[in-house]
Amino acid sequence: MVESGHHIEKKLDVQSHTKNLSLIRNEIEDAASACGFDDAEIYQMKVAVSEAAANAIEHGSPLGEKNRVHLTIECNPDRISIEVVDEGVFKARLPVTDGRPSHRGRGIFIMTALMDEVSITEGQEGTSVRLVKLKDKRSFREREQSSA
Repeated sequence: MVESGHHIEKKLDVQSHTKNLSLIRNEIEDAASACGFDDAEIYQMKVAVSEAAANAIEHGSPLGEKNRVHLTIECNPDRISIEVVDEGVFKARLPVTDGRPSHRGRGIFIMTALMDEVSITEGQEGTSVRLVKLKDKRSFREREQSSA
C-alpha cells in the first residue's frame, strides 16, 4: 500500500478463484478504514466489490483459475475508487430465467444501489468495473456547485 498525505493506493492481483473473495474483502476493509470511512460505508463497499469480483471470477475468466483478477484501490480526501478488472469479455444479462425473475444476475443493481458511481468498461482483454464511494457527499456536491 502506498500512502502519501491523504492519498492511498493499493493494488492486488489474485488467481481467479472464489477462495480469494475474502482476501479482496479484507483489502477493501483495510483501505476504506484507513481512508476514514465508517463501518456502514465499508460494509456497502465490501458487498459491492464482492459482487464485481465474483462476476469477474465466474464470467470474466475464460481460462478459469489460470486467469487473474486485478484490484486497484485509490483513496483521496474526497473519495475511494475501486477498480476490478478481469480477463474476459462482458456479457450483459437480464435477471430472467424462463420468463420468471431469477435470484441471479442482480450484481450490477446491487453495486449501483450501494456505491455513488459505477462504470463498466468492456475491452477485448478484459472488463473493468470501477466503483466509487464519496466521503462527504454534501460537501462534495457543494464544492462542485460552487465551482460551476
